Amino acid sequence: MKRFQSLFVVAALLLAGCTTDPYRAAIKGSSDVSQAVGSAIKITASYYSTGVFSDGQKATAAKYFTIVTDCNLTFRKSVVDVHNAGKTGVQAFLPIADGFVSCVRNSAPVVSDQKVSNVLKAVDAAINGISLAISNAKGAQ
Repeated sequence: MKRFQSLFVVAALLLAGCTTDPYRAAIKGSSDVSQAVGSAIKITASYYSTGVFSDGQKATAAKYFTIVTDCNLTFRKSVVDVHNAGKTGVQAFLPIADGFVSCVRNSAPVVSDQKVSNVLKAVDAAINGISLAISNAKGAQ
């Protein structure tokens, strides 16, 4: 349980930073998701090596991490493309963040196992926090 609490604290701290513009908020959000996935992978590996997770639980988590990473790469590329096109306002980046959330939601495996679900919650929080970070970004509107 302590690991879950630590993971949630990490996610909250990652999401707490205020950025100067929507582009930087989106890029930071992408980085935060990557960090959350990295932390969740470490927890999954630890749980698997100590017998807390079975092969099936490990495989479900790994599939989720792969999907999140693929969606994050697409998100980041889209953010950079919009930025390079000269768009700067919040409204240019929010649809991309919504697309990221949809990408994960529509592709992720259904997780009914509570132990696996708990490990994935901080990653979900980081993904869902991107839109909030963009909305709260200072700079061009």
